[in-house]
Amino acid sequence: MDRICLSVAMLPIAQELGWAPGVQGVVQSAFLWGYLATQLLGGTLADKYGGKLVMGAAIAWFSIASALLPAVAITPWTAAAGLTLPAVLASRFLVGFGEGVALPAMNNLIARNIHPSRKATALGNVFTGFHTGNLVGLLLSPLILQHFGWRALFYLFGLAGAPLLAMWALVVPGRKQEAGSTAAGSGSGAAGAAAAAGTPGSSKVGVLRLLSKPATWAIIIANFVNHWGYFIYLNWMPTYFYKVLGMDLRASSLMSFVPWVVMAVGSTCAGLLADGLVRNGVPVLRVRKGIQTVAFLGPVLALTVLSNPAISPPLALLCMTAALGITSLGQAGFVANMSDIAPRHAGLLFGLCNTFGSFAGILGVSVCGFVLERTGTFTPIFQATAALYVLGTAVWNAAARADPQFD
Repeated sequence: MDRICLSVAMLPIAQELGWAPGVQGVVQSAFLWGYLATQLLGGTLADKYGGKLVMGAAIAWFSIASALLPAVAITPWTAAAGLTLPAVLASRFLVGFGEGVALPAMNNLIARNIHPSRKATALGNVFTGFHTGNLVGLLLSPLILQHFGWRALFYLFGLAGAPLLAMWALVVPGRKQEAGSTAAGSGSGAAGAAAAAGTPGSSKVGVLRLLSKPATWAIIIANFVNHWGYFIYLNWMPTYFYKVLGMDLRASSLMSFVPWVVMAVGSTCAGLLADGLVRNGVPVLRVRKGIQTVAFLGPVLALTVLSNPAISPPLALLCMTAALGITSLGQAGFVANMSDIAPRHAGLLFGLCNTFGSFAGILGVSVCGFVLERTGTFTPIFQATAALYVLGTAVWNAAARADPQFD
């Protein structure tokens, strides 16, 4: 919720401060600079100290950082000093800096607590929760905006971190609990997964070693392509419905809500489908390649239709929903593949690959703003995204592997 709220609040903020679309794109991308900065750090710390501790610290960090935008960045004092834009960029950087460790920590927890035969389902459930945050943010943001103004968004979503942190501390297993499960287990269930993952740091594998394998580069390219599209959708979808299709702020947010519902459901279904195929004897590599191919090529047709500037709002919603829904299958493709090829180093590998993915998000979100400012249309962005999906499919099928590469 802390990151989706700016995509809705950007419209009134840009009107208040007189920001052109190019500036809006740079501001939207500031989150991703911070997000990129802690991917490798988050993976390294999660593998060393455990995902629970790292993620708990991150929740506290990004919750406090979220409130900095209205409390510190956009104030009469920063305006008088001519520092509003740098302060906004810094505040969003700090939110991203905290959230950047979330997915590496999550991948570490799954690798150490979930049996390999169920990890795609676990990842699907995690990403369903991940996308549900977008849903809740898109649903609540226009209501809060309408009644309390855009500043309340950042304060309220920041305060929501307190009960989340308390629940995290109570529910998620810590390192000692993981170790106890592994010692007591017989190689099945979560204990088997933890045993298979090994003790963090038991085998020295660094970034250069990870980058030496084509299988790693297959995931990196897939991550780059996926995040290019994902962060454009995440940051620019309300603006697309508002400016291109002529909807009001509340309607544009609600229209943006529907694709994320489908994406949340798709993430869970993708995991169940992948694990079901594996349990029925389909080779893991065939499952990963097949699902990821559909996840990339499926949205190409939808983006081609979206490229028509005269598209009607209902058809635009249908195509955007199809693009996001089908893309969500990738949680059981390249995302699950990380713990296939590096079960002992899942956090570090995720951080490495997501660093490239975050850079793609920065590039895509920023470029989208400048293209929109210059052309007044999203057509070139949709076309470029479709071309990247095709390229990503070719690389993925040529280089992906499913057997451990570093043990």
